[in-house]
Amino acid sequence: MKAQQYAQALYEAIHEVRPEDQDKVLDNMAKIMAQRGDLGMFDQVAEEYQKLDSKAHGIKEVEVTSAHHLNTKELIKDLNKIVGDKTEVKEKIDQNIIGGVVVRVDDTLIDASVRNSLENLRDLIAKD
Repeated sequence: MKAQQYAQALYEAIHEVRPEDQDKVLDNMAKIMAQRGDLGMFDQVAEEYQKLDSKAHGIKEVEVTSAHHLNTKELIKDLNKIVGDKTEVKEKIDQNIIGGVVVRVDDTLIDASVRNSLENLRDLIAKD
């Protein structure tokens, strides 16, 4: 939660100043974070900032998890048809899903993984 607050404050401050003053804003944010012992959160703040900026520009963040590397060019083309023309795909590799794919767009999760299918089958068999 704290990283989101830092990112929101940074986003607002950067957009309130002239481009030539943005470095000063970043320096001040780094000083504040250092004083509070929060410099270790820098990567999280940067990630949250990127989400805010993408949202402001109408870019949907799509997280795709698969057991192995996918052809992201084809995937982006397909996702653009569903989600819209502006998508940013983050690919994750997780061999525990065995096969298939898990797609997350905002708060929507589509789990088309082999692991999920096997778990659903196990649950169905266990009910009988």
